[in-house]
Formats: sequence, C-alpha cells, structure tokens
Amino acid sequence: MPSQRPYSEIRASDAERERVVAFLRKHALEGRLDNEELEERIGLAYAARYVGDLERLITDLPRPAAPAPRRPAHHVQRRRRHEPTPALIVAGVALLFITGLPFAVMAGLVAIVAVVVALSMALGPFILIALLIVAASKRHHRPPPPPRWGRVY
Repeated sequence: MPSQRPYSEIRASDAERERVVAFLRKHALEGRLDNEELEERIGLAYAARYVGDLERLITDLPRPAAPAPRRPAHHVQRRRRHEPTPALIVAGVALLFITGLPFAVMAGLVAIVAVVVALSMALGPFILIALLIVAASKRHHRPPPPPRWGRVY
C-alpha cells in the first residue's frame, strides 16, 4: 500500500494561495496585521509551495467559527395533518356536483351531436339514394283505376 502524505506536505494550488491572501487582507482591515506584516505574508503566500507553508502564515489569526446547526425551538409544535371532516367531504361533493353537472351535460350533448353527424356522413348517401329510388318508383307507376261494379247511366 502506498503511504499517504500528510495534508501539510501536499503542494498548494493557486486557488489556495488566493484564499490565504484574501484571509490575510481581511484581518489587516480588522487591524490584526499592519501593512508591513501584510506585505511580507502576502509575498510568502505567493511563494509557498506546500499547504503547510500556507497554514503557518495564518495560524496566529482567528478563524471564523462554523455556524451552529439551527435547532427548532422547544415551544414550536409540529403541525398536525388535517383530516377531512364529513362536512368538508359533503361540501366538496356538492361543489363537484354543482360545477361538474353542467359540464357533464354539455359533454353528453356534444357526444350525441358527434354521433349524429358521424352517422349522417356514413349513412347519408345511402339514405339519399333510397329516397331517390322511392320517389322515382312512385312517379312511374300509375294508380290503378277505381273498380267498376256496375255501370250507372
């Protein structure tokens, strides 16, 4: 198994150097470092090869504490799930009936009209031909003459 190096012996990246310089400038603005010491530490930060070199530049400066996780207050109660009451169920059904009934009636009427139109499209030509045949057959046939029972003079 290869041996692992300690973190302080790992080469420093440019991003890590920039973070240390920003950290030093922040503390200089707060009055913890004077200008000469700031310039010296910034120079050493940019010249640092290892993470340990950067850590030594900021060991004497306070680091921000990690924020504590927020805990809910003891007096806050959990919200209970609201169970529907019978009155609420009846009101919902009534609302559905009142608003849904006109739409159901309209949908039924539209369905009936659609069926009638579809049947007239499909059967219309056959019905038209049948009517023409019936009309033509009545036109060519003469009604039979009235029966003669006897001649009246």
